[in-house]
Amino acid sequence: MNTQKANALVAPEQKIRMRFSKTGTLKYIGHLDFLRVFQQMVRRANIPVAYSQGFNPHQILSFALPLSLGMASINDYADMTITQQLNKTIMPDQIVDALNTVAPSGLKVTAVYMAAGRPAAAATVAADYALDTDLPREILQKRAHDIMQAKTLVIPKKTKSGIKDTDIRADIFDIAVPLQGEIVMKLSAGSAKFLNPLLVAEILIADKPSPSSLTRLELYQSGENGFYSL
Repeated sequence: MNTQKANALVAPEQKIRMRFSKTGTLKYIGHLDFLRVFQQMVRRANIPVAYSQGFNPHQILSFALPLSLGMASINDYADMTITQQLNKTIMPDQIVDALNTVAPSGLKVTAVYMAAGRPAAAATVAADYALDTDLPREILQKRAHDIMQAKTLVIPKKTKSGIKDTDIRADIFDIAVPLQGEIVMKLSAGSAKFLNPLLVAEILIADKPSPSSLTRLELYQSGENGFYSL
Protein backbone atom coordinates (compact mmCIF):
# COMPACT_ATOMS: atom_id res chain seq x y z
CA MET A 1 0.00 0.00 0.00
CA ASN A 2 1.13 3.54 -0.74
CA THR A 3 2.52 4.97 2.54
CA GLN A 4 1.47 8.48 1.66
CA LYS A 5 -2.08 7.25 1.00
CA ALA A 6 -2.18 5.35 4.29
CA ASN A 7 -1.00 8.31 6.36
CA ALA A 8 -3.07 11.04 4.75
CA LEU A 9 -5.29 13.03 7.08
CA VAL A 10 -8.81 11.71 7.43
CA ALA A 11 -11.15 14.69 6.93
CA PRO A 12 -14.40 15.35 8.86
CA GLU A 13 -17.37 13.31 7.62
CA GLN A 14 -14.91 11.19 5.71
CA LYS A 15 -15.62 7.72 4.42
CA ILE A 16 -12.70 5.49 5.27
CA ARG A 17 -11.85 1.95 4.25
CA MET A 18 -10.44 -0.55 6.73
CA ARG A 19 -8.44 -3.57 5.63
CA PHE A 20 -8.48 -6.43 8.12
CA SER A 21 -7.99 -10.16 8.54
CA LYS A 22 -10.47 -12.59 10.08
CA THR A 23 -8.98 -15.87 11.30
CA GLY A 24 -9.10 -18.34 14.18
CA THR A 25 -12.40 -19.01 15.92
CA LEU A 26 -13.91 -15.82 14.47
CA LYS A 27 -14.35 -17.57 11.13
CA TYR A 28 -17.00 -19.77 12.74
CA ILE A 29 -19.40 -16.93 13.57
CA GLY A 30 -22.00 -15.74 11.07
CA HIS A 31 -21.95 -12.43 9.22
CA LEU A 32 -24.50 -10.65 11.44
CA ASP A 33 -22.71 -11.73 14.61
CA PHE A 34 -19.40 -10.59 13.11
CA LEU A 35 -20.96 -7.22 12.27
CA ARG A 36 -21.91 -6.83 15.93
CA VAL A 37 -18.38 -7.78 17.00
CA PHE A 38 -16.96 -5.15 14.66
CA GLN A 39 -19.42 -2.48 15.84
CA GLN A 40 -18.54 -3.21 19.46
CA MET A 41 -14.84 -2.92 18.62
CA VAL A 42 -15.43 0.49 16.99
CA ARG A 43 -17.31 1.69 20.10
CA ARG A 44 -14.67 0.42 22.52
CA ALA A 45 -11.92 2.09 20.47
CA ASN A 46 -13.78 5.43 20.72
CA ILE A 47 -13.70 5.93 16.97
CA PRO A 48 -15.91 8.91 16.02
CA VAL A 49 -18.14 6.86 13.76
CA ALA A 50 -21.14 8.50 12.10
CA TYR A 51 -24.61 7.11 12.80
CA SER A 52 -27.64 6.85 10.55
CA GLN A 53 -30.72 8.97 11.18
CA GLY A 54 -34.12 7.69 12.27
CA PHE A 55 -35.68 5.74 15.13
CA ASN A 56 -32.98 3.07 15.18
CA PRO A 57 -29.63 4.77 14.45
CA HIS A 58 -26.74 2.48 13.63
CA GLN A 59 -23.10 2.89 12.71
CA ILE A 60 -22.54 3.74 9.04
CA LEU A 61 -20.45 0.64 8.46
CA SER A 62 -20.58 -1.93 5.67
CA PHE A 63 -18.47 -4.88 4.54
CA ALA A 64 -17.26 -5.55 1.01
CA LEU A 65 -18.40 -9.18 0.81
CA PRO A 66 -19.63 -11.50 3.59
CA LEU A 67 -17.67 -14.72 4.13
CA SER A 68 -19.09 -18.21 4.21
CA LEU A 69 -19.26 -19.67 7.71
CA GLY A 70 -15.96 -21.40 8.49
CA MET A 71 -13.90 -19.50 5.91
CA ALA A 72 -11.02 -17.25 6.97
CA SER A 73 -9.84 -14.11 5.22
CA ILE A 74 -6.44 -12.43 4.96
CA ASN A 75 -7.35 -9.15 3.25
CA ASP A 76 -10.95 -8.17 3.91
CA TYR A 77 -12.49 -4.71 3.72
CA ALA A 78 -15.11 -2.56 5.43
CA ASP A 79 -16.23 1.00 4.75
CA MET A 80 -17.06 3.34 7.62
CA THR A 81 -18.03 7.01 7.84
CA ILE A 82 -16.42 8.99 10.64
CA THR A 83 -16.95 12.49 11.99
CA GLN A 84 -14.47 14.99 13.36
CA GLN A 85 -14.40 14.96 17.15
CA LEU A 86 -13.70 18.17 19.08
CA ASN A 87 -11.79 19.60 16.09
CA LYS A 88 -9.17 16.95 16.68
CA THR A 89 -7.32 15.68 13.62
CA ILE A 90 -7.34 11.89 13.35
CA MET A 91 -4.57 9.97 11.60
CA PRO A 92 -5.32 6.63 9.95
CA ASP A 93 -2.50 4.95 11.87
CA GLN A 94 -4.13 6.09 15.11
CA ILE A 95 -7.38 4.41 14.05
CA VAL A 96 -5.52 1.18 13.24
CA ASP A 97 -3.81 1.17 16.65
CA ALA A 98 -7.01 2.04 18.54
CA LEU A 99 -8.98 -0.73 16.84
CA ASN A 100 -6.31 -3.39 17.30
CA THR A 101 -5.95 -2.52 20.99
CA VAL A 102 -9.54 -3.66 21.61
CA ALA A 103 -9.93 -6.20 18.78
CA PRO A 104 -10.87 -9.78 19.72
CA SER A 105 -8.52 -12.64 18.95
CA GLY A 106 -8.57 -13.45 15.24
CA LEU A 107 -9.42 -9.92 14.07
CA LYS A 108 -6.59 -7.60 13.05
CA VAL A 109 -6.88 -4.27 11.23
CA THR A 110 -3.90 -3.85 8.89
CA ALA A 111 -4.66 -0.52 7.19
CA VAL A 112 -7.03 2.45 7.16
CA TYR A 113 -7.23 4.89 4.26
CA MET A 114 -9.64 7.21 2.51
CA ALA A 115 -12.25 5.37 0.48
CA ALA A 116 -12.59 6.84 -3.00
CA GLY A 117 -15.12 5.91 -5.63
CA ARG A 118 -17.86 3.35 -5.14
CA PRO A 119 -18.52 1.58 -1.83
CA ALA A 120 -16.50 -1.59 -1.35
CA ALA A 121 -19.60 -3.79 -1.62
CA ALA A 122 -20.50 -2.33 -5.02
CA ALA A 123 -16.94 -2.16 -6.34
CA THR A 124 -15.95 -5.77 -5.63
CA VAL A 125 -15.88 -7.95 -8.77
CA ALA A 126 -13.36 -10.72 -8.01
CA ALA A 127 -11.67 -12.58 -5.19
CA ASP A 128 -8.65 -14.82 -4.64
CA TYR A 129 -9.10 -17.99 -2.59
CA ALA A 130 -6.51 -20.46 -1.33
CA LEU A 131 -7.61 -24.08 -0.99
CA ASP A 132 -5.66 -26.51 1.19
CA THR A 133 -5.65 -30.13 0.04
CA ASP A 134 -3.47 -33.21 0.41
CA LEU A 135 -3.81 -34.21 -3.26
CA PRO A 136 -0.56 -34.47 -5.28
CA ARG A 137 0.43 -31.28 -7.06
CA GLU A 138 0.59 -33.01 -10.46
CA ILE A 139 -3.09 -34.03 -10.25
CA LEU A 140 -4.13 -30.55 -9.18
CA GLN A 141 -2.13 -28.93 -11.97
CA LYS A 142 -3.73 -31.21 -14.55
CA ARG A 143 -7.25 -30.45 -13.32
CA ALA A 144 -6.54 -26.71 -13.13
CA HIS A 145 -5.14 -26.79 -16.67
CA ASP A 146 -8.18 -28.66 -17.99
CA ILE A 147 -10.55 -26.11 -16.46
CA MET A 148 -8.62 -23.13 -17.80
CA GLN A 149 -8.45 -24.65 -21.28
CA ALA A 150 -12.16 -25.50 -21.40
CA LYS A 151 -14.50 -23.17 -23.28
CA THR A 152 -17.46 -24.13 -21.09
CA LEU A 153 -17.92 -25.67 -17.67
CA VAL A 154 -21.54 -26.60 -17.01
CA ILE A 155 -22.55 -27.69 -13.51
CA PRO A 156 -25.87 -27.97 -11.63
CA LYS A 157 -26.14 -24.73 -9.68
CA LYS A 158 -28.71 -23.55 -7.17
CA THR A 159 -30.55 -20.43 -8.36
CA LYS A 160 -33.55 -18.46 -7.13
CA SER A 161 -35.77 -20.58 -9.39
CA GLY A 162 -34.23 -23.93 -8.40
CA ILE A 163 -31.35 -26.14 -9.55
CA LYS A 164 -30.26 -25.33 -13.11
CA ASP A 165 -27.38 -26.34 -15.35
CA THR A 166 -25.14 -23.28 -15.44
CA ASP A 167 -21.95 -22.50 -17.36
CA ILE A 168 -19.50 -21.10 -14.78
CA ARG A 169 -16.40 -20.98 -16.99
CA ALA A 170 -16.55 -17.21 -17.59
CA ASP A 171 -16.53 -16.62 -13.83
CA ILE A 172 -13.21 -18.46 -13.36
CA PHE A 173 -10.42 -15.98 -14.11
CA ASP A 174 -7.43 -18.06 -13.05
CA ILE A 175 -6.40 -21.20 -11.18
CA ALA A 176 -2.83 -21.81 -10.06
CA VAL A 177 -1.06 -24.46 -7.99
CA PRO A 178 1.90 -22.56 -6.52
CA LEU A 179 2.78 -25.13 -3.86
CA GLN A 180 2.21 -28.75 -2.97
CA GLY A 181 -1.19 -28.97 -1.30
CA GLU A 182 -2.36 -25.47 -2.23
CA ILE A 183 -4.60 -24.14 -5.00
CA VAL A 184 -5.18 -20.43 -5.60
CA MET A 185 -8.35 -19.48 -7.51
CA LYS A 186 -9.35 -16.07 -8.84
CA LEU A 187 -13.14 -16.10 -9.22
CA SER A 188 -16.00 -13.73 -9.89
CA ALA A 189 -17.20 -12.23 -6.61
CA GLY A 190 -19.40 -9.36 -5.54
CA SER A 191 -22.97 -8.20 -5.21
CA ALA A 192 -23.56 -8.24 -8.98
CA LYS A 193 -22.06 -11.67 -9.70
CA PHE A 194 -20.72 -14.32 -7.36
CA LEU A 195 -19.25 -17.77 -7.94
CA ASN A 196 -19.11 -19.87 -4.81
CA PRO A 197 -15.49 -21.08 -4.43
CA LEU A 198 -16.75 -24.34 -2.91
CA LEU A 199 -18.21 -25.28 -6.31
CA VAL A 200 -14.87 -24.88 -8.07
CA ALA A 201 -12.99 -26.53 -5.21
CA GLU A 202 -15.26 -29.56 -5.47
CA ILE A 203 -14.36 -29.97 -9.14
CA LEU A 204 -10.64 -29.63 -8.43
CA ILE A 205 -10.44 -32.15 -5.58
CA ALA A 206 -13.31 -34.39 -6.79
CA ASP A 207 -14.80 -34.30 -3.31
CA LYS A 208 -16.93 -32.00 -1.16
CA PRO A 209 -14.63 -29.46 0.48
CA SER A 210 -15.06 -27.96 3.92
CA PRO A 211 -15.33 -24.15 4.06
CA SER A 212 -12.54 -24.23 6.65
CA SER A 213 -10.16 -25.55 3.95
CA LEU A 214 -10.58 -22.24 2.07
CA THR A 215 -9.06 -18.86 2.87
CA ARG A 216 -10.04 -15.71 1.01
CA LEU A 217 -6.81 -13.92 0.20
CA GLU A 218 -7.88 -10.71 -1.54
CA LEU A 219 -10.81 -8.78 -3.01
CA TYR A 220 -10.55 -6.85 -6.26
CA GLN A 221 -12.21 -4.06 -8.19
CA SER A 222 -11.80 -3.59 -11.92
CA GLY A 223 -9.97 -0.86 -13.79
CA GLU A 224 -8.61 -0.08 -17.23
CA ASN A 225 -5.63 -2.37 -16.69
CA GLY A 226 -7.48 -5.26 -15.06
CA PHE A 227 -8.07 -6.07 -11.41
CA TYR A 228 -6.63 -4.18 -8.45
CA SER A 229 -7.26 -4.55 -4.73
CA LEU A 230 -9.84 -2.48 -2.89
